[in-house]
Amino acid sequence: MTSHAKCGIVFLSLIWTVLISVPGLSFAQPVFNNPLVKNRADPQIFLHTDGYYYFTATAPEYDRIELRRARSINELATADAKVIWRKHSSGPMSHHIWAPELHFIDGKWYVYFTAGRADAIWDIRLYVLESSAANPVDGEWLERGQLKTGWESFSLDATTFSHAGQRYLVWTQRDPAPDKKNTNIYLAKMETPLSIARPATLLSRPDYDWEKRKYEVNEAPAVLIRNGRIFITYSASATDENYCMGLLTAPANANLLDAKVWSKSSQPVFKSNAASNQYGPGHNSFTTTADGKTDVLVYHARDYRDIKGNALNDPNRHTRAQTFSWNADGTPDFGQPGAPMINQGKLAAKPLFRDPIMDGAADPVLVRNTTLGKWWMFYTNRRANANDVPGVAWVHGTRIGIAESDDEGANWHYIGEADIALPPSMGGIESTHWAPDIIRADDGTYHMFLTVVSGIFNDWKHPRYMVHLRSQDLRHWRNARVLQLASDRAIDATVLRLLEGGYRMWYNNEVDKKSIYYADSTDLENWIDKGKAVGDQSGEGPKVFYWKEQWWMITDVWRGLAVYRSDDLLSWKRQVSGNLLEIPGHGEDDGVIGGHPDVVVNGDRAFLFYFTHPGKHGADQKKDGKEQRRSSLQVVELLLIEQGLQADRDAPAYVRLSND
Repeated sequence: MTSHAKCGIVFLSLIWTVLISVPGLSFAQPVFNNPLVKNRADPQIFLHTDGYYYFTATAPEYDRIELRRARSINELATADAKVIWRKHSSGPMSHHIWAPELHFIDGKWYVYFTAGRADAIWDIRLYVLESSAANPVDGEWLERGQLKTGWESFSLDATTFSHAGQRYLVWTQRDPAPDKKNTNIYLAKMETPLSIARPATLLSRPDYDWEKRKYEVNEAPAVLIRNGRIFITYSASATDENYCMGLLTAPANANLLDAKVWSKSSQPVFKSNAASNQYGPGHNSFTTTADGKTDVLVYHARDYRDIKGNALNDPNRHTRAQTFSWNADGTPDFGQPGAPMINQGKLAAKPLFRDPIMDGAADPVLVRNTTLGKWWMFYTNRRANANDVPGVAWVHGTRIGIAESDDEGANWHYIGEADIALPPSMGGIESTHWAPDIIRADDGTYHMFLTVVSGIFNDWKHPRYMVHLRSQDLRHWRNARVLQLASDRAIDATVLRLLEGGYRMWYNNEVDKKSIYYADSTDLENWIDKGKAVGDQSGEGPKVFYWKEQWWMITDVWRGLAVYRSDDLLSWKRQVSGNLLEIPGHGEDDGVIGGHPDVVVNGDRAFLFYFTHPGKHGADQKKDGKEQRRSSLQVVELLLIEQGLQADRDAPAYVRLSND
């Protein structure tokens, strides 16, 4: 069944699922295209005040430092990797170039990194690069030499943070005791971005068994300041499947150089997860979504457990990102690395679907074929590739196409046209079929509400009306009957079952400035028009659905999709934070505004299916050729933030539609 065709039992079940599935969390979280960047370990993503995300990490050749920048976290995967520095041929900084981190301090950029020397590869030390450029990716970088820690020994993984007006350095170094080989976490105040004030404070050494597997390791600190506390994550044990993350915590108002104010988790807070094939997660950093309201954990992990040879020679530690939440006591809950894919669904095709016959798929509506146990997608199929068709005749004479999904909505294939029988009074075989909506009644009968134009015309100056049809198998549609609505220009129905019984339809009344009207019915056959529902702007293709304890309406306003919300399905308030799909995406066939959608709600997730005219962009936007006429179907997952609905069309869409 479609999102707007739920029976009362399913509807109540949906509400319960929404209420219990995300305790303490009312907004959907972004989905990242993991692995975000392949073959990059020790990742750091830094969101700067210029609105860009900057990314740096250890390259598997251990020979260079790269920087990338992009407007979104997902776009870092395809952003250009600019090499800002390469290792020396000999001497210091000539081997084992590891763990670069980018920081902006007092108007300058600094990269703190780890390096050995070709003639003594384990003489690992901390070094610094500096740049005064506005854009560090393109700027000139100067070597500022070694960052001295107070004693000479194996040292790596420096990070820095500022708190209460004081800047600190946190890093990893081998214990100064000559008989020790373990690495510890140290903290010191910074006098300048290139120097620290001594002595340093020992924060953590390997104490627990899970910190000593194969090697006694505490390394890779990362700092998170929240809820009146300073949190420092670190990584422990060998860099194979044993690699995991621990947590240090101190009150934010304490003397951070007093080791006694720091507590340490007795168990790892992030470790290998066989269910998602992620092994050895660690060496993390922290960032946020662009609005600063959602915390993001960035880390590396392998997607297999068994490693041939030395783990350091295995290049397949991939950068990943995922959101995390907070416990009731104010501590971070990182969850597990990568929820199993079965929970999220499969990655949807991009574009989702193109009609192989006329190449004009638009106005999608999804319905569950309960007999076959598969999802079907009905769509207007304009004659985009027809030759010598004058005016807008190519948008007429259309038949409704059907696509089928065998994998719960991620991929679709063409299975033919809907067999819709209309009498001569409705245009018969010469009629035009647009924008269906389908709902399944209690007796198993499917009801279609189809926009019909009784002929093929070169212009828009002809009546079009709503026709009701019935089917038992979703393929053959009969018993056509014209509905008496507010005018002879009624198009684009969406139908919803009401909790109190009966049904409600919303549609576009073209006679009244293309306002959205509504009508009620007790049996899906006879309808009473109720007048205008939304009229603040012209729009078409309304879709109404319930999600996140709120009624929503989305309409196509030709500048993206307008969003409204309601408490009672009568009074609608427009979302002021902008239209959905107004800003073009970057995926294939998605670089234009999106239009006329359907919405499928699945538990606490909601998917927006829409169409695009990929050829209508730039200088070609006003042209009228086959490339401008063709259309593609796409899908994006909806998100709910404080400002309302959002859709990041560049985020990968992992789709899993319900089997119910």
